[in-house]
Amino acid sequence: MLLKSIGLIFINPLVYLLAGLIFLVFTKKTRKVFTFFLALFFYLFSISFTSYWFLSYWAVEDTYKPKEKYDAAVVLAGVLDVGWHAYHGSQFYVPENFIHSTENIERILAGLYFVKIGQAGELLFGEWTYYSFNEGQKVKMFLIAQGIKENRIILYAKVNRTIDEARGVKAYAQKRQMNKILLITSQFHMRRSLAMFKKHGLKPDTFSTSKRTPGQLHLTHFVPTWKGIGNTLDCIYELAAYGFYFAKGDLLP
Repeated sequence: MLLKSIGLIFINPLVYLLAGLIFLVFTKKTRKVFTFFLALFFYLFSISFTSYWFLSYWAVEDTYKPKEKYDAAVVLAGVLDVGWHAYHGSQFYVPENFIHSTENIERILAGLYFVKIGQAGELLFGEWTYYSFNEGQKVKMFLIAQGIKENRIILYAKVNRTIDEARGVKAYAQKRQMNKILLITSQFHMRRSLAMFKKHGLKPDTFSTSKRTPGQLHLTHFVPTWKGIGNTLDCIYELAAYGFYFAKGDLLP
């Protein structure tokens, strides 16, 4: 966890932007040139177009087959705001079945859909525990409330990282002799996730959620926003994480 925290600091462009601003305070030479490049860096970093451009190369094309019957739909963890639930979810006024979600909630909605229509026999979801909050148990409660039978919701293993999910799914799939698996995660996350699953001998079909495609671009994507900054950070994080796990030998591109 400490290594990850340190890594997040070093890949955060805002740190380098701050360093550049501090440098401008103390330098007199080439100030105009440096200011221009610093402004350009911030602009590219803060517009949504940057993440759209990145995804045009990074995104993995869906291999989901509409007529295929899958043994299971594997939905990767991280769909709820676990920090909120850990610190506020136990308040007496918060309904037991309430979920505070993130943008990644689309993952679980897609999995819910495929199980409901009978295209996937089971929905597999890992148990990620953040302090005292177990995301898997809360997601299971949500799915049951949406009409999914409890025996079709499988919390297959304790997980902390995507690689734990790949290992857990591999063990469960071998035990149940599953051959047809549909992997569901966010578009940003799919390339790294699929490479980890392949490394563990799994060959799932893929279905990405939270898609961002060039065809949806409009003028506002070239205007700096906080959302643009967040999307660019997601891109940098995925690229850095892919490189880290590739160097460790945990990926099969």
